[in-house]
Amino acid sequence: MRSILIVDDDQGQRTVLQTILKREGYTIETAENGIVALEKIEDNLFDVVVSDMRMAQMSGRELLHEIKGRDPDLPVLIVTAYAEVNDAVDLVAREGAFYYLEKPIQIDALKKEIRRAIEMREGLTDDDSSPETPVQEVHFEEIVGRSDRMHQLFKTMSRIIHRGVNQVLITGKTGTGKGLVAKAIHEYGKRKDKPFLQINCGAVPETLIESELFGHEKGAFTDAHRQKAGVFEAANGGTVFLDEIGDLSVHTQSKLLHVLHEREIMRVGGVERIKVDVCILAATNKDLHTAVDEGDFREDLFFRLNVIPLHLPELQERSDDIGILVDFFLQKFGQEYPDIEPKRVTPRAMSLLRRYEWPGNVRQLENYLHRIFVLLENEIIDLEDLPPEISDSSLPLGDFPVEIPADGVALEEIVKEYIRVALTQTAGNQTKAAELLGISRRRLQNRMQGYGFNSKDFKG
Repeated sequence: MRSILIVDDDQGQRTVLQTILKREGYTIETAENGIVALEKIEDNLFDVVVSDMRMAQMSGRELLHEIKGRDPDLPVLIVTAYAEVNDAVDLVAREGAFYYLEKPIQIDALKKEIRRAIEMREGLTDDDSSPETPVQEVHFEEIVGRSDRMHQLFKTMSRIIHRGVNQVLITGKTGTGKGLVAKAIHEYGKRKDKPFLQINCGAVPETLIESELFGHEKGAFTDAHRQKAGVFEAANGGTVFLDEIGDLSVHTQSKLLHVLHEREIMRVGGVERIKVDVCILAATNKDLHTAVDEGDFREDLFFRLNVIPLHLPELQERSDDIGILVDFFLQKFGQEYPDIEPKRVTPRAMSLLRRYEWPGNVRQLENYLHRIFVLLENEIIDLEDLPPEISDSSLPLGDFPVEIPADGVALEEIVKEYIRVALTQTAGNQTKAAELLGISRRRLQNRMQGYGFNSKDFKG
């Protein structure tokens, strides 16, 4: 039975959480402060710690540091008040907290994060796949990541959400998840109970875009048979997501700038000015700096939108996230198709997935895995199951590194030489060498120790 330690100097909060989590089948211990918590951690093996941020004698931050000094792999969930959210995000992004939960605690979210923390804790006990240090994964629904780039993105998103920022420019290549980021900012923000309306500015004809954005009066043009509200009016109180804003004409850009300045719209063919209160999220895969220089995008609109920029990295820039993205998508498809046998990826197939450039970014990875999950009859996804453009990419290990004499050679010598070649080509970088070989870093380190290899010997 999984064991959870609840740390809070509010007895009522401890009692409520203890009652709820006991019903989930967990063994619960409680501590009224950080000092008592550390004593219990010395005497008991816990799977998760749930700690309040602000406590007398020892804060949640101080307790986190003490716990990580004793058991770096023990997941710690921080419970925080609204005013402390930025500190909590830093604890996750930089100091090893597993996740943070804002007061008042959403019980479903708490249960979900505890399950996720336990899964991570169990994963770290597998010697074949454990990293040297615990990996902290952060996520906003379907946006998952553990790389530095994603931690920084999540940190900025959290500040946007909790400070109620109403204008954000989201940039990034196609397939990086700009729409998911926009939806997450809305769903986690103060406007979550209001409409979220999206329009692809590049998909609507120029003759109709103003009507779609601002609405029109009856008789405003040939097909205007009735009055219609545009997305700004219909989303009043909520969020408007302007996807591919770089495709708007300069004429329409000027009208959008007026909306940003005055927070009002006028329907096409109308005379009434209508006040609107919306959060405006804009996204583009274009370089707006260049578009401004070339006269295709208004400079004043760009500066107005770019106050809070969010740039999404390409997948090849965050290759450390590919493993958890693969796991996330396979679990997602498992829930969508309960009659299909769950799938898992072999280490050598995962190695190729990590090295592939992914020109279509996360969307391409998801689509490939979706197709494989549905069509593959086996449980195991191996090299031959990957799309040709991935499986045909050769491992950069050169020719077979051992010349085999007529009387044969010991298998161990072949393994040793492959490891030597991988370390040579990666200048002793163990992580990259392990990926080339399709094995875990821990297993590579064990082999290196057995062969007397030292990374320093391969640095050139």
